[in-house]
Amino acid sequence: MVPRYSEERKQQILNKLLPPLNMTVAEVARNEGIGLQTLYNWRDKAKQQGRPVPGNKPTSDQ
Repeated sequence: MVPRYSEERKQQILNKLLPPLNMTVAEVARNEGIGLQTLYNWRDKAKQQGRPVPGNKPTSDQ
């Protein structure tokens, strides 16, 4: 069975992709034991909801 994650837990995990940690999706997936595709799905969903998530868009400090 696939473990279910609460929205809060998903956000905590996605926050690892943001400063100050700036981890890669692959690092977070490995550390949390989550599939890469799952993490990409969560990130895309959060982005659609207007939450800050790292994406392919350049940031202001690039």
